[in-house]
Amino acid sequence: MARQGRRYNLTAGDVRAILEFQGGVCALCGNGPEGDASSSYWHIDHDHECCEPSDAAWPICGGCVRGLLCSGCNARGVAWYEALPRDRRDWDRMNDYLTNPPARRLHLAGRLKFCLGDR
Repeated sequence: MARQGRRYNLTAGDVRAILEFQGGVCALCGNGPEGDASSSYWHIDHDHECCEPSDAAWPICGGCVRGLLCSGCNARGVAWYEALPRDRRDWDRMNDYLTNPPARRLHLAGRLKFCLGDR
């Protein structure tokens, strides 16, 4: 998780703070890892409209980080939902997550190190 965090300009403390803020569960489905909380369970979700690097090694700005999601919600939930026409996006929990994500709330509260810029 530390390597993934560096790519998103997050410190290990930032990642821990986001997970703690989310109550140790996925910000969308509310599920957490069973047993050992392996770092491979968590995926750092970010707004792809902000940073679309052409090279996978290119770092993300950090300001577009939204939260930590399980693999299902990250790969199929958010991507599927954002592909819908705007008039079909009627899932309140997802809409709240996308407009007011955990990482943004923590940053505005001064608990994350990365820079949001003007986002």
